[in-house]
Amino acid sequence: MTIVELFEGLDRAGPGDRESLERALAGVPPDARVLDAGCGRGADLPALLARVPRGRVVAVDRAPAFIAHVRAAFPRVRAEVADMLDPPGGPFDLIWCAGAICHAGVAPALAAWRRALAPGGRVAFSDLLLRVPDPAPALRDWLAGAGVALRDEAALRAEVAAAGFRVLDAFWISRAAWQACCGPLERRLDGLETSPLTRALRTEIALWRRHGEEFGYLLAVTEPSP
Repeated sequence: MTIVELFEGLDRAGPGDRESLERALAGVPPDARVLDAGCGRGADLPALLARVPRGRVVAVDRAPAFIAHVRAAFPRVRAEVADMLDPPGGPFDLIWCAGAICHAGVAPALAAWRRALAPGGRVAFSDLLLRVPDPAPALRDWLAGAGVALRDEAALRAEVAAAGFRVLDAFWISRAAWQACCGPLERRLDGLETSPLTRALRTEIALWRRHGEEFGYLLAVTEPSP
C-alpha cells in the first residue's frame, strides 16, 4: 500500500485545523492570489477559498491521485501536478504550506518561494519541531530515524532569518488538531495488515500520545525582510 492509497478518503494527512489557518490568514485580502504548496487531498482548500472569494487559488502536489481528487472536489482551484518550489500561476500574495516544507528544508523553500511572491506577499508554513530541550530517548531516536532534524523554535527562527525572511507570527498546532488527524488514521490502520508504512505510522501516533508535549508542528507566518 502506498501513502496515497492509505490516505484515500481521509480529510487530513497531517495535523492542522481551520482555526490555525484562519489565524495565519489574518490580513489576507479577499482578492488575494494564494498557493497551497503540497496540498495533499486539499484539506485546507475550503478555508483558503472562503478567505479569497474574489481571488484565485493554485494547489500543487507531486501525487497525481491527490491532484485528481482536488480537481474533482474544488473546480474553482487550479490544481497541478508540480514541484511546490517551482509553482505555476504566480506571483502569489500568500504561499501556504501545511507540513510539506520538511521535504525541501526551510531555507531552500523560502529562497525558491521568494521568487514566486508578489510585492508584500507572505509565506505561512508548519514544521515539526521539539518543544523541550531534552526529549525522551524514544522520541529522539524516532525523529533521528525518520530523518527529522532535532531542532527547536529558536533554530527555526534562525533559519528563517538566514533565508532573508522575518517571522510575523508563530504558534503551535493544537492537540485537538493532532487528534482530528490521528483518530481517523488510527481507525484506518486498525483494519490493515502490518507493513513498514503502517508500522511507522502506528509508532508515530503512539509516540505522540506518550510524548505529545515534547514535540509538535509550529506554524510560522513570514515575509521577506526589508
